Amino acid sequence: MNPIGAISAISGVSGISGISGISSISGANATSPISGAGITNGAGAVDGSSSGTQAPGDSFLNSLSDAFGSLNGQLNSADSSMASFASGGSADLHTVMLQMEEASVSLKAAVDVRDKMLEAYQEIMRTQL
Repeated sequence: MNPIGAISAISGVSGISGISGISSISGANATSPISGAGITNGAGAVDGSSSGTQAPGDSFLNSLSDAFGSLNGQLNSADSSMASFASGGSADLHTVMLQMEEASVSLKAAVDVRDKMLEAYQEIMRTQL
């Protein structure tokens, strides 16, 4: 089963080829009182406007794509270390188990983010004008 298949069902996120590093999604400045209101990814205002030529949603999609790419790298690394261990390679059990658990936690976080995005999309679609 491809874990990316379920994520590609989200409208507007079709350019993502993998999953990685869910921890980089936060986008909030440590000193910012409002989540995501810090000056990050070129955005200078709370509404996400910037002085560059990027569309308002591009920085979010880039952050999401980077996070999914990082998670994909984690999953591939854990898979390759498990295969190396199984074939009698140089990987030790402790390292393999840590990598597998980190990849598992990251994948669960990615699924939670996907679920929240789908809930938000469905809520917007239920809104009557």
